Amino acid sequence: MTNPDYIRALNRSDLSQWVVHFVRSTTLVSPTHLGGAAEILDGIFSEWRIRPSLREYVTRYCPDGAACFYDAPPSVWSAIAATNPSGRPPIGVICHKNKIWELGGRPVIYTDTFDSNVWPEQERFRCVFTDLRRKPQPIDWTHEREWRVRGGLNLRQPSNYTWWWPIVPNREWMTYLFARYAELQSIYVISENAVTNRSVT
Repeated sequence: MTNPDYIRALNRSDLSQWVVHFVRSTTLVSPTHLGGAAEILDGIFSEWRIRPSLREYVTRYCPDGAACFYDAPPSVWSAIAATNPSGRPPIGVICHKNKIWELGGRPVIYTDTFDSNVWPEQERFRCVFTDLRRKPQPIDWTHEREWRVRGGLNLRQPSNYTWWWPIVPNREWMTYLFARYAELQSIYVISENAVTNRSVT
């Protein structure tokens, strides 16, 4: 893209080339075992895949579920972790938006329509039920500026550039992941606001 007006717009401080997936603080790893964030992250790097969320508000429109991401710049990732209603810690995976788009990821559609048949089948994974007029508590997830990938995200996708990194809050988490997964070469550390390479640790 060479149009300077578009380049200027895309460089606003509230925009980013990245989307971020924060793991849940706990989840059912199996029907009888509740796992924490470390186990969820281990699951991602054991399978090299972000599993789809199969929660009702995701599968309401698409039974396949979806991998879910925040669309926000690095400068607010700590604030997202501190304020998100789901209690997600600052641990997960960041992905380049261009690659997510290439893999079929799209911004969600905030809709107050319950009937999924209103939307083409191939777009239903994007739908998020929203009701800003509901009293006393609106249903409003628009602060996430969410993106979704239908059916989960395979991290072993060929690319001529690095399109994803793990994201962790501090160097202790970084050291843990480097020690556990020899394939990981770079990790984004929030406390340092930077990617750290294995070769310089």
